[in-house]
Amino acid sequence: MANSKSIAAAGNATSDAHSMGDETIDAQVIVKADNAGTPASGDELTVKILATVGDPDADPDSADEYTTTSHAKVVAVLDTNSEDPAISGPIGIPPALKGIKVYASNGASSNAIVASAQIREKAADGTITETQITWT
Repeated sequence: MANSKSIAAAGNATSDAHSMGDETIDAQVIVKADNAGTPASGDELTVKILATVGDPDADPDSADEYTTTSHAKVVAVLDTNSEDPAISGPIGIPPALKGIKVYASNGASSNAIVASAQIREKAADGTITETQITWT
């Protein structure tokens, strides 16, 4: 597992699953996009959050199921041509979720973009936990 993922031009990647803490009352994700070459127009990283609350159809043969990439909502578009690296503002995550994955799609025509993300969770007792999102 790594803390970042190099995503080839016109490619995409999905992070490893991150389980939300049982005591989490607030959560935010920040995503960073670092262009591996000289940025050009259209060199953007589109970010979606894939969420799970478990297994919606209670299939005994499957584990947690996540939002499909075509149905997930775009939460950030990071333009590395205007800023490199580009870093998102905080992206709110509903604390009742069981877990999330970060999906990133590279819109560049020739450059790889390196994606990384961190989640910050606040528990009811005020404890803050910061965790790097990992990629395989």
